[in-house]
Amino acid sequence: MSKRWLQTRVFAGMLAGALAVVGCTRSGGGEAAQVVADPALQKLLQHIPADTPYAFVSMGGGGTRDFIAKIYAPLTPLLTQVDGKLAALDQNTLGLSADRFALLRAVVGELRGKLSVDGLAQLGLDVEARFALYGLGVLPALRLQLRDPAALRAAIERVQTGSGVRFATRKLGDIEYWHVGDGTVSAAIAIIDDQLVAGLAPTAQAEKTFALLLGVERPARHLGGSDRFKQLLTEHDLGRISAGFIDARVLAEAFMGEGDALNRDSVAGVAPDLAAKWPTLTAECKQEIRSLVALAPRMVFGTEKIDGDGFAGKFVLELRPDVAQELMTMRAAVPGLDAETMKTALFAMGAGFDVARALTFAQSRAAAIQAAPYTCPALADINNAAIEAGAELKKAPTELLQARGGTLVAEELKLAGFIPTTIRGYVSVASADVLTLLRPLMNMPPFAGQTIKDDGSVVSLSAGAIPFLTDLSFAAQAGKGAVLAVGAGSADHVKSLLGAPPPTDPPLLVMVYDMGRIGEVTGQLMGASGQTPPEMQVLLDFYKAFGSVVYDAHATERGVVMSTRMTLR
Repeated sequence: MSKRWLQTRVFAGMLAGALAVVGCTRSGGGEAAQVVADPALQKLLQHIPADTPYAFVSMGGGGTRDFIAKIYAPLTPLLTQVDGKLAALDQNTLGLSADRFALLRAVVGELRGKLSVDGLAQLGLDVEARFALYGLGVLPALRLQLRDPAALRAAIERVQTGSGVRFATRKLGDIEYWHVGDGTVSAAIAIIDDQLVAGLAPTAQAEKTFALLLGVERPARHLGGSDRFKQLLTEHDLGRISAGFIDARVLAEAFMGEGDALNRDSVAGVAPDLAAKWPTLTAECKQEIRSLVALAPRMVFGTEKIDGDGFAGKFVLELRPDVAQELMTMRAAVPGLDAETMKTALFAMGAGFDVARALTFAQSRAAAIQAAPYTCPALADINNAAIEAGAELKKAPTELLQARGGTLVAEELKLAGFIPTTIRGYVSVASADVLTLLRPLMNMPPFAGQTIKDDGSVVSLSAGAIPFLTDLSFAAQAGKGAVLAVGAGSADHVKSLLGAPPPTDPPLLVMVYDMGRIGEVTGQLMGASGQTPPEMQVLLDFYKAFGSVVYDAHATERGVVMSTRMTLR
């Protein structure tokens, strides 16, 4: 393989590393116009076309430094082990050519001891830097604010000198850049003023695209002056830390050969076979595609908090208003399904969803498509799927139609070797007709012989009814569901979960896992099986830096909002 192959991967690795470091950024509400008007941020935004199909923008600062430092501290022993193993590898073991192996050794040598907040600063990088990852057309581009451009240039020069591999350069106007390319896609990387700039472009449109990338030209309309971007920040209460979006409408226009010329040309450059079909797309076909995309037109995401204690962010799948309203009617309360209740669990997952409403909605949509099928040939599979779904949905069993969701929560787990000594948690289900839902269980252990009522009365099951589980209690209540709890105080636990008032905004989904505690259990299992390998022990020690991770999805008037929180110990 050629040196170009090497250069492509080295640059890709450097960019991936930079993004990994600065990908976590701080957030909050605030006035969007004031945030966007920040002169330092405008130095990034003025290079991003207003019609970019996607973007992720870090406003810089916040508690990112404390967050990264806390993660890197326990990671140091693992990095030391990895560094030692890399140093022990030789060219034949890796199957690399001499120049590729030399380049790898030079890169590894340059990064040795620098994978930390202070070490990255030595390379000219800043973990709290402003940056923007965005689309120039449909291909990605990056602008990253540097702590010390001269330091990064020096590091790249040391890699070239140490490996004997020189990266190919070109000039566009007065700007010199490193170039990597093949017949279809080309890459440009440059250090311009205090920014690292990198991007991909179809080779046929490279000069035009790189002119925008490198700042030789500026987009006529840019994100820094976009009212739509400011509105996004305001509507979703993002912007003081980071915010991003993927606009399905802009992407759809580009893939149909419509919309912004840069987006359209980049699709044609990387997918000429697709572009060749554009003349065959009728106006009716395009309108049908637009109507589909309008169902979920945009994904919005961003960071709300980051510091030494953890991280919080959110993702919003925007839905067409009528679809969002319909989804809100499908929310269902499930005993124990609550992010606040579940946040201290070792592991937990659950969902709440009115299955009957969801199936009725799906049936109505399938029937509507069958009555007025899409005429666009590209959407023929949707017509076929509607026919198949309409038939299958009618076969849904009664128990499924009554279902409203359920949870599985492990609050505590202790082991003696491989044998559980303490298990505490619960399983719950919600149903419009809980006795019908539970009927199949009545002839199965441990419920065989038990009289199951839906009056909320708690039944304590005999010890050992389920292997390794003690202190088992169960109850069902009409209009709510049923709960099976295990562990000390299980009867009170069941009463509490069934007796809790239903939430006004029940979640669609909650998932929780505590990385530190899961690491402890894994360590116990490995210890019982013999000696824990040093590499695994280092990894388990790394897990100790993390606490619970919580995902919590809700249906809102905007669409589906997924909140995520990570706690550091």
